[in-house]
Amino acid sequence: CPIYDVTRRGLGSSLLRSPTKMHKLVKGLVDGTGEDLPITVKIRLGCEADTINCLENVRALREAGAAAITIHGRTAQQGYSKDANWELIRQAVLESKEEGYGHVPIIGNGDILTYYEARRRMEESGVHSVMVGRGALTKPWIFKEFNDNATWNPTNRERVEVYHTLAMYMKEHFGDDEMGRKKSWTFLPWHFEFLSRYCPYPEEEYALQSAEKPLIQNRVVLTSENPLEVLLANRNSDAHDVIASILWDSKTADRAFRKLNEFAESEAFRDIVMTGAAAKEEEDRVLANQPPGQAGRWNKRRGRKPGPKRSEEEIARIRAERAKKKERILASGGVWPPN
Repeated sequence: CPIYDVTRRGLGSSLLRSPTKMHKLVKGLVDGTGEDLPITVKIRLGCEADTINCLENVRALREAGAAAITIHGRTAQQGYSKDANWELIRQAVLESKEEGYGHVPIIGNGDILTYYEARRRMEESGVHSVMVGRGALTKPWIFKEFNDNATWNPTNRERVEVYHTLAMYMKEHFGDDEMGRKKSWTFLPWHFEFLSRYCPYPEEEYALQSAEKPLIQNRVVLTSENPLEVLLANRNSDAHDVIASILWDSKTADRAFRKLNEFAESEAFRDIVMTGAAAKEEEDRVLANQPPGQAGRWNKRRGRKPGPKRSEEEIARIRAERAKKKERILASGGVWPPN
């Protein structure tokens, strides 16, 4: 996890700084769960740009007994600002095979938006499979494309059907009441920050371009005169909130399709369009809550100010007192440590 609120506490991607600690952690999990529960691990190339140690961490995880390893081809500090480095992923695969760990699957991750990008990455890097993140948030049918080995260009109605299904899943999970709606609103409008980025990328038109620059990093802005397409591509959070409300309140996808078309042609939506779309530089902060600051190593995690250190005599006295307390409690039939 690259989120700053996690890494500043020494968790998530900050664990990558110490392959030894990573090995100890994963080995403890493997030994504690046995063969019935495979332990898989997802890592990044490193925590900072100047501390890339992907190969060391992969070796540590293999030796710890990880059943599979997923590598995201970026550092935690990068977030999603640069293209994923698939060359390091390829090196990790090659080294694993050379050292007799070819049976441990390595899964590549980073900048996968189309089935043909996934296919090419697998062929070039030798990974066992790929993991997709933002690509699936942008178009949830990406897995259908993987399975069919073909681009699916849904109509506006078909897209609305997919989005309506998502809303109904949330309603079923969180509850069809005000509390359920409130809980769902943490997620449903947020999803349209990504769903609004959808643009068809047929292989015959974009395969060569995707080899030079990942499509997800160099997105084409969808232009259309169709009001509903303009609405679904709008990046304004106010529009996302209305879309989510219409999907939630519509019992059928047909009704949602009709209501969305009505809103797309309304004065209310034209007012939203006039306020402008979300700024491009903010688009990936929804996935990586990164701190502003200089390049290089992140600030050290905050902690309490250390108090005065105890002397050796004080430590010995405290330990003796605790030992007497333990002996006294156990002698009286109590439990140690106390609840």
